[in-house]
Amino acid sequence: MLAPPPVRVLVAERDPAVRARLSTVLDGADGVELAGAVPDATAARVTLRRRLPDVLLLDLRLSPPEQFPRRPAVVALATFDSDAGILRALRDGAAGFLLRSAPPRDLIKVVRLAADGHLVLSPDASRRLVSAASRLSGPRDDRMAAVDRLTAHETRVLAAVGAALTNAEIAERLELPEPVVREQVARVVRKLGCAHRTGAGLLAYERGLCRPGDGRA
Repeated sequence: MLAPPPVRVLVAERDPAVRARLSTVLDGADGVELAGAVPDATAARVTLRRRLPDVLLLDLRLSPPEQFPRRPAVVALATFDSDAGILRALRDGAAGFLLRSAPPRDLIKVVRLAADGHLVLSPDASRRLVSAASRLSGPRDDRMAAVDRLTAHETRVLAAVGAALTNAEIAERLELPEPVVREQVARVVRKLGCAHRTGAGLLAYERGLCRPGDGRA
């Protein structure tokens, strides 16, 4: 059996020391290919056009786009003092975020999960972001009311999204065809007024439909 192709990763990080460390870890990891390491948004855009990676590790200080593309999967590089920027990135469709100080094992795990289409939130990150969402978002009652207006089935779909399950895994859990699940997830995201399923996943955490730790990272 042929081995799966390596996960191609582009690093866009302003800090040269962090950029070098991430590059070294990724370049030496099995099943991962470093597609490039650049210091600014302009270089990142050029590299993205030339070599489309599976995952983009993006320094949030580099003026991210208003809404992230589905490919590559974007993982925000951040520190825990940048809650507002992290939340904004997640609600705009980033697959998750990674602390710049994350150990190599966590870095490789997050990259692989993001490449597979998973929402990447660790238990600690989930707890902190749920708390930050309450402080930094609009009125909590409005957000929770939108969740509560979902049907029982849509609530189960949302809980599965919050648990970082892929559409295929949700289909298996709910015993439905994957194309049906894809449509249902999209409908739930629209009903909640979210830009992307990542934002819906955050609402699932905040509403208590899934616990920090139910996810994959």
